[in-house]
Amino acid sequence: MLIYVVNLERFFMLRKSIVVMALVAAFTMNVSAVQIEVPKWQPPVPGADASIPANAYENYSHINEKAIQEAEIFSAKVQKNVETPKIAIEKVFKEKTGLAQAVKLGEFSESTVILLHEGKQNIRLSVPNISLRGDTVESKSSDGPLFVVRGFTSILMVGPPHGKEFSKHMHNEGVYTYPDLENASWKILKAKTHMMYTEFTPKNTNTTYGITYLGGGDVKEPFQDTIAEVVMSNYIIPSIEPLSGLDHYSHVKHWDNFSYRIPKKAKLVSEALEDNKYEVRTYEDVGVKIRVLRFRIDPNIVDKSLAKKQIFSFLNKYGDLEAPTQYATVWNNGLPGFLVDRYKPNGESYLRHFIKDSEYYYSYRIDYDESKSPYKHKQLRDMVEYAGFDNAESLRKEPQWRVSDSHKKKLDADPIFNPWYMKWIEILTQ
Repeated sequence: MLIYVVNLERFFMLRKSIVVMALVAAFTMNVSAVQIEVPKWQPPVPGADASIPANAYENYSHINEKAIQEAEIFSAKVQKNVETPKIAIEKVFKEKTGLAQAVKLGEFSESTVILLHEGKQNIRLSVPNISLRGDTVESKSSDGPLFVVRGFTSILMVGPPHGKEFSKHMHNEGVYTYPDLENASWKILKAKTHMMYTEFTPKNTNTTYGITYLGGGDVKEPFQDTIAEVVMSNYIIPSIEPLSGLDHYSHVKHWDNFSYRIPKKAKLVSEALEDNKYEVRTYEDVGVKIRVLRFRIDPNIVDKSLAKKQIFSFLNKYGDLEAPTQYATVWNNGLPGFLVDRYKPNGESYLRHFIKDSEYYYSYRIDYDESKSPYKHKQLRDMVEYAGFDNAESLRKEPQWRVSDSHKKKLDADPIFNPWYMKWIEILTQ
């Protein structure tokens, strides 16, 4: 009887996970396939798969079977350990069945978004991997800084063309064409670590970029189960787009050190101090309500912009655990924030980007109904992702860790994690 009960519980947990995955899949419709073309006599682009939708990158949730299993195990362990709750979070997990599993799945499934908008740079892209750490580094062979994001089994480097030393070890290379990209080329190394590099110039610009992506392809790893060339060819390259598209429907607003975007037709309806703590600007447009707020950082409290904190606070507050919610760490010019995206095509939807500088936390929130608004979901999400700081250069001098102090110390002391990461940075910045 005990075995039957356990198996029945696992069945319902798996069923719930499948429902979540199905709802997440609704974010992306197969409007067309990825079409990376090559000139005659050129080798095909490694990993390119015409069966994958060209807009697959718009889906920020990537949950594999291993991640589901890990979330189920975590949930069962939490429920067992919180029979007699000792701290506040244990009480919450005990009272809200399914919250622990939803939080863990959120951590596993988040994506990474990169925006560069300094100097001549004007570009965004995304990758279906978690962000653990970010670094801004100088390269001997590139014109300007390179922005690096480290995952559990992946490294993403973005900026001017780079990796000249690494090019000596490439196994193959070629050129390709893709809409809105010119002078596009690729190089690849296939060893224990798969690495792919692409270089391109967006149409109607004079700025050339280089992107390097490393992936291990370990199917046992819940954070990344796909090799580098598949991710590069079907997610990263299709996601590349200039930020100039934002100018068609939005403009930049400034709040002292902080800059953000709002729709051109949005009106400022109030500025207020709430709870004697939160400074709030409220904007309204047709079918859209925007709240931009800030409050001072308490250095004695764990960073509120971390993924786990944001996922837990959102799910705990709004409760609808099976709603299609997506998460992403968003890097603006090397500085991280965290995005929460709950989209309902014919109902009330919610977007939030939580970010910080050295003095304030900033929370940019949009409540909207796409069926009543002149803006599409992607337009509003692209706009919310954009953020800037006047002192960005000084803010990013130190590594930007996306995990709490205890996990940071553990990873920093790991004999493999950091040495492997720093060695690749050294190679790529030659």
